[in-house]
Amino acid sequence: MGECRRDGSPRIENALRHYLHDEECCFECRLLSSIIGLILSSGADAFGVNEEDLREQMHDPHWMRGLISVLKGIGLFGVNRPFIPGAPFQVVWNITGRCNLKCKHCYEYNSQRPHELEAQEGLRVIDILTDAGVTSLALSGGEPSMHPAIMDYISRSHENGMYTAMATNGYIFRDRDVCRKFVDAGLQFVQISIDSMKPEVHDRFRGVDGSWERACEAVKNFSEYDIFVEVATTVTSENFMHLSEMAEFFHELGADWFMLYNFIPAGRGKENPELDIGPPERYRVLCEAYHSNLHGKIQVLSTAPQFAPIAAGLSKDKRMIPTHFYNPEYTDETLHLAEFIGGCGAGRFYLSIEPDGDIYPCVFFPHLDDLCVGNILEDDFEELWKTSRVLRNLRDRDKLSDHCGSCKSRYICGGCRARALSYLGDIHSPDPGCVNNIGEWRRISGEKQTGGV
Repeated sequence: MGECRRDGSPRIENALRHYLHDEECCFECRLLSSIIGLILSSGADAFGVNEEDLREQMHDPHWMRGLISVLKGIGLFGVNRPFIPGAPFQVVWNITGRCNLKCKHCYEYNSQRPHELEAQEGLRVIDILTDAGVTSLALSGGEPSMHPAIMDYISRSHENGMYTAMATNGYIFRDRDVCRKFVDAGLQFVQISIDSMKPEVHDRFRGVDGSWERACEAVKNFSEYDIFVEVATTVTSENFMHLSEMAEFFHELGADWFMLYNFIPAGRGKENPELDIGPPERYRVLCEAYHSNLHGKIQVLSTAPQFAPIAAGLSKDKRMIPTHFYNPEYTDETLHLAEFIGGCGAGRFYLSIEPDGDIYPCVFFPHLDDLCVGNILEDDFEELWKTSRVLRNLRDRDKLSDHCGSCKSRYICGGCRARALSYLGDIHSPDPGCVNNIGEWRRISGEKQTGGV
């Protein structure tokens, strides 16, 4: 959509400011503002939202960044299923491979610690992501709190206007004063990993005694501040039968969300394939999560793309459809919207960056040359987003094979591409975690028992 001829500012930003605040702008920006107004007004009507409430929401700077990305995406890629924004809504940056735990499923595990960017290089990364229009930056690892520049990274991201998040095992955040320093630096969202209500199960999974108690204290500590707290659980054969009780427990600790992660055999997870659950168990887990959202006290989400079609099937009473971002009430319009949001967001709604600056579609993708999108400091990030062969291949749901490719839910789900890749070696293969692909799962389970994957 280009730059304004009058002041050189991004035209779309000028148009939105004119729409919201009636700020002066050139004729072309005013024309674009009118078009944006029609789009937003139509969208508000379609989903039963008051336009004034929508305008008020748009004063949130992070919501505004996201909206700009949506409109930019329409200009760059058109209105596709699934939708591609003008920049990733979120980038997960594994800033370090260092960690104080030894988790059985660690995707970042490497016998040789990867090269890490210097602090000044890291600050440059944050500036590049800001200029590209990324809405949210999530700092991860390894354990990100171990990186010597973590506070500088949080401050720079927050000052630049990105929604600033961190994924942590919570170990050092037993200390309330440490939590306060991170919040004061600009941290707005923290994800803390807890994998069981039983301390011994969590500690065994995480490889360090006492880690469960410290993680629980971290949730309580952070919940006392003006910060969004999410507890993340990797669903495994050791905990999948206790998730309802865990949701209630985490609510009592003070968490706002409960996120269910797929187990994916990447990194150290390759050594522990027995931890994965089968498609029938995953189906029951996601049904349980759906009903928890209707009646529970804490919102339950999942990284499993199958959550959306399962919920759509359960929503006979027109209640809701879970997506990556929110749980809208079920209507014909929101079902169509879910097709544009589109399930697995790898390489489309989010990207990952490794400690050395290499970019991949997802943190769970193996670090192979033919899956690397580029390097954040060596390549033009915005050009990679628009033209990368790896990303184009991943975004096209019509390239999916077998049941995933012919499934009527491929636009609201599409399967987990990292699971397909890890188990079957191809990003277009069927996701063996789905009940529709149970034949693949049985074959893989047979190979596990005979010493294979």
